[in-house]
Amino acid sequence: MSVKIESFSDYRDFLKTKYMESKAKKQTFSLQHCATQLQVSKTFVKFVFDKKRHFTFGTLPFVWILFKLTPKEQLQLTFLFCQTVAEDKVLKSHFTAVLQGIEANRIVIE
Repeated sequence: MSVKIESFSDYRDFLKTKYMESKAKKQTFSLQHCATQLQVSKTFVKFVFDKKRHFTFGTLPFVWILFKLTPKEQLQLTFLFCQTVAEDKVLKSHFTAVLQGIEANRIVIE
């Protein structure tokens, strides 16, 4: 059973769970494999999964490919990323509203 992004409030928890799920299916799915695909260091990937760092907007398309996210999941991950990194309370609430719209299928990607 695949993990649902809607149950996460931090994109890093979702990605760490996706990583663990992928690793369980395929032993060669390692931190180094992720780092190579994302064009970052293995240590940086570990720091992101441990919530010590954040990916960048430029890394997100590589993440979509690495974890084979659907277009809807790509949209959700992008706004969950924005919600996670936003420091302003109002801005955070705007991203939350968009995520709720996506989850309720009021905002769709074609």
